[in-house]
Amino acid sequence: MKHTWVRGMRTIAVAASVSAVLAACGGGGTSSTTAGGPTGELDRAAVLRVTASAPTRNLDPYLQTSYGGWGYMTPVFDRLTVVDGDGMLQPALAESWAFAPDGTYLELKLRSDVTFHDGTPFDAAAVAANIERGKTMEGSTVVAALEDITAVEIVDPHTVRLMLAPGTGVELPSVFTTNVGMMVSPKAIESGADLRNDPGDAGSGAFVVASYVPEESLTLTRTDGTNWDPEAGKVASIEFQAIPDASTRLNGVKTGATDLTWVSSANEVVEAQSLGADGTLDVDEVKFRNVLGLFMRAEGDLANPEARQAVATAIDPDAINALFSGTCTPHRQVYPDGSWSVDESYVYPYAYDEEKARGLADAAGGPTITLTFAAGTNTEKSANVIQAQLTAAGITAELNPVPNTQNEPRYIAGDFQSMVSNSLSPKVDPAETVDQFVTGAYDFANDNPQIAELAEQAADPSLSQDERAPLYQQIWDLTLQEAMFVPICNQTNASVSDGTVAGLEDMPWVDLGIFDVRHVGIVG
Repeated sequence: MKHTWVRGMRTIAVAASVSAVLAACGGGGTSSTTAGGPTGELDRAAVLRVTASAPTRNLDPYLQTSYGGWGYMTPVFDRLTVVDGDGMLQPALAESWAFAPDGTYLELKLRSDVTFHDGTPFDAAAVAANIERGKTMEGSTVVAALEDITAVEIVDPHTVRLMLAPGTGVELPSVFTTNVGMMVSPKAIESGADLRNDPGDAGSGAFVVASYVPEESLTLTRTDGTNWDPEAGKVASIEFQAIPDASTRLNGVKTGATDLTWVSSANEVVEAQSLGADGTLDVDEVKFRNVLGLFMRAEGDLANPEARQAVATAIDPDAINALFSGTCTPHRQVYPDGSWSVDESYVYPYAYDEEKARGLADAAGGPTITLTFAAGTNTEKSANVIQAQLTAAGITAELNPVPNTQNEPRYIAGDFQSMVSNSLSPKVDPAETVDQFVTGAYDFANDNPQIAELAEQAADPSLSQDERAPLYQQIWDLTLQEAMFVPICNQTNASVSDGTVAGLEDMPWVDLGIFDVRHVGIVG
């Protein structure tokens, strides 16, 4: 059984929506401006009022197009696995899991005390029905996440085996922490219920939907009885409202209109830090798991490795951090410090050195690079600073602003030579990160055959975590040497509350710019 994996989420959605979540809310380890959460008896009759930057477009787990919608659904739909506030993979509806010694299947041992709100028991047949739905339903956004599963075998009512294509599926326990692992009642599946606007009794979580306005608001009420999860359902109701503007969200907490929100744009984080320091509000700060950096393709002058190395060496993370008022901590690796796939002694090969960058640029013939960025987001100022840094090193840098909805998908499509972005989101299991960013659509590996070979070896589910770790450490090293991705820094996300909200320091997903409020309560 494998329970010690670091937090992250598989991005099943289109990359444009993922980028929009981070851009709207502003960018591991944690630090707190306050000494801790409130103490005292929880008020189980309380209403928790939450504002978030990303909207929820529908409430069907398998129709989510961005991870910004996940947090709205976690109180309603329980998952097979979860991550805790420390980023560790934990049991949920699946009490335990293990791969076959030869990696041919993943076996899940399921809880026997869970019932969906419509009275249907949660069991192995329910897991099989959900996987079949995710793989076959029209419009499903989780098809790719489930493609390694070739068949589902019901061993007994509370044991299910997911048969795997050879050498695949190692990331599934981690994937099940996301919307992919949210379980829907087989009765609702069989009836063909449309869950998008009204899930009804299709979930097994501590809450049900009371009212919903897509992309605007959602109200949940606690169900009767005792939930299988004793930490869930600490308030009587949860009211969510989507508000894109960070300043408006922060003002809502300051005026008492809101109990909880998050901000990550530098101005609002700095203001929140001040409000936390003087005791006006409770503020808990977390470094984003996502890495702000420069994506490059081997096109035009960047086809020359020395040109890419010149660009990488010319970028000063401290200057970017200063741009964000000290809220973008320099970070030169793919994964956060402390992750099991990270070599803590690793030294980034292209540390900032303007003189060295100029020499590389001269050797490359004075390269030109076009810096694409999403206009109006926090990458715009970053792109301007990077342009100045490259110019100082003798590299011609041209700015290319594009709408936020276009930069990511068009970069994936190959329309742009480079992109300033914060969309690199290291997943719980590094196999996902490699598939998406290294050997996949972003091609950070630059078609390096050694990286591809290592990636295939490391994704073998028959290997232990300790056996996989050095393989991924080699992958990260070789990938960063290619200089197709220049990691710069991790932005800060601040959870801001009115002083009555308990459980913020243990909340999962905050380092992704989203939230999981299942276990949050209010002190009366």
